[in-house]
Amino acid sequence: MEEYKIRIQNAKQAIKNADYILIGAGAGLSTAAGLEYNGEGFQRDYKEFIEKYHFEDLYTASFYPFSSQEEKWAFWARLIKLNRFGEPLKLYQELLEFVKDKNYFVITTNVDGQFETAGFDKEKIFAVQGDYRFLQCENACHNKLYDNQEMVEEWLKHTKDCKIPSHLVPKCPVCGGNMEMNLRKDGNFI
Repeated sequence: MEEYKIRIQNAKQAIKNADYILIGAGAGLSTAAGLEYNGEGFQRDYKEFIEKYHFEDLYTASFYPFSSQEEKWAFWARLIKLNRFGEPLKLYQELLEFVKDKNYFVITTNVDGQFETAGFDKEKIFAVQGDYRFLQCENACHNKLYDNQEMVEEWLKHTKDCKIPSHLVPKCPVCGGNMEMNLRKDGNFI
C-alpha cells in the first residue's frame, strides 16, 4: 500500500512539472469512473430490452442485429442518453483538475464522450473509435457527422415497446439510406 501511495505522489509531481500532458485512455477509465456495461445498473436501466432481446451486457447488446430501425434507435437512444449525455463522471472531473492549467491533449478509444462531458476542451480530444454523440450515413456516402442529442430526446420521448415511431427513424440527407452510429465497426467509419 505504501508503494502505491509513493507512485501516486510521483505521478502528481510529474504532472505538476510537465509542460505538456498527453492522456491516453481506454474503456478501463470509464469502468473505473462508474459506467456500467453489466450488473445492477445495466439490469435496471435496460430492463425491458433485456426481457425482450435477452441481452446479457451492454457491450454485446450494442452489436445486436435488430429486425427494424425502429427497434435499433429505441435501444441506442437509451444507451446514448445514459452514457453520453448523462452527468459527468467524477473521475474525469478529477483528472481535468490535474491538467486544466497544462497544455494537454487526449487520445481515447472511448466513445462515451466523458472527457468532453467533464469539461475537457473538445478541440483537444481525439476519439479514434468515434463518439456516441454523432450519426453518419450507414454507407458513408459523404463524410459529414450529425449531432444526435435532439434526436435522442425525441426518440426517448416517443419510445413504446422498445421501438420509436417510423417517422423518427433517421435517414441520410444525401442518399436517403439508413444512418448509423459513428463507431469504428466496419469500412464505412467516418
